[in-house]
Amino acid sequence: MICANLPEFPSPSSSKIGWPWTEQTEGLPQNMSDGSELPMISIVTPSYNQGQFIEETIRSVLLQGYPNLEYIIIDGGSTDNSVEIIKKYDKWITYWVSEPDRGQAHGINKGLERATGEILAYLNSDDYYLPGALWKVAEHWCQFPQTDLIHGRCRYVNEQGDKIGEQFGNITRFDEIIDLWDVWWKQRQFVQPEVFWTKRIKDKVGLFREELFYAMDYDYWCRILNGGGIVGTINEELSCFRFASHQKSNHREDVANELLHIVSSFIWDDAIPLPLQRRLYLQSQWLYQSVFLKEVEKSVKGNDSTKVRWLKSSLAVLRYPKILLSYHFRSRIKALLQRLIN
Repeated sequence: MICANLPEFPSPSSSKIGWPWTEQTEGLPQNMSDGSELPMISIVTPSYNQGQFIEETIRSVLLQGYPNLEYIIIDGGSTDNSVEIIKKYDKWITYWVSEPDRGQAHGINKGLERATGEILAYLNSDDYYLPGALWKVAEHWCQFPQTDLIHGRCRYVNEQGDKIGEQFGNITRFDEIIDLWDVWWKQRQFVQPEVFWTKRIKDKVGLFREELFYAMDYDYWCRILNGGGIVGTINEELSCFRFASHQKSNHREDVANELLHIVSSFIWDDAIPLPLQRRLYLQSQWLYQSVFLKEVEKSVKGNDSTKVRWLKSSLAVLRYPKILLSYHFRSRIKALLQRLIN
């Protein structure tokens, strides 16, 4: 691709200052320390009607100053000003298209099928990279070439781009990532825009599952780790995840249900290598949340009496006795008994 240079870029409005509007990453080496070429990094941006944010996303990729970059934008046929913005940066983009697709995962897959880089990532069109992110990823991979999934810190920002928090994933094993209860939902999760992976592992595990709507990235990380992928970490902020009122991740119950669906495909599959004790524990947690709590919730919504609710809950446990192994179930019973005693 043509190397991007800030003075050649379309000028931002006067209200846009700082990275990536009036600043770019500069002074990066053009080769590795041994003189070899930097690995090609392919970034895919799936987008649909994100004209409010997509320009910041595009500039944050192109102004990385990374000399071996492949940037692909797959727009799903936007009806806002997204295409107009993309066209402004056409000469620096490797490939882009705007046409109807089957959703976010399909858009990502269309981009990945064109990608030729040794390192891959996707960046949604309301998120953005921080300066030097791609160089840091390439440097880590060159130092640890056995790594299959590389992640750094992810900065949380609001719609205006102000920092409101950050997340640094702490997962290295398959049995950790499929533990929603004590790992993923205990603030050890990956976010998404700070994650990169190799073409090598992509060729092994395939593309994203297009039938998933909320958590196709989580499913993909699970498959990478289940496929023997080695995780590498960079203790620096690489990207920004933007919290916005319109995004899918705000549908927390739907997201949780899809995560549970994904996990079930692993923990109930005997072909997946898991220690028996670990498998039983994860199954018990899944049954507690997906069966027991759903039964309680249904009973409450149906205005059942306490006795009827107890009966229905007890029947759920009799049908699925593994629920008794759940730490959360035992804690619930213990708390209930303490209330009765007191």
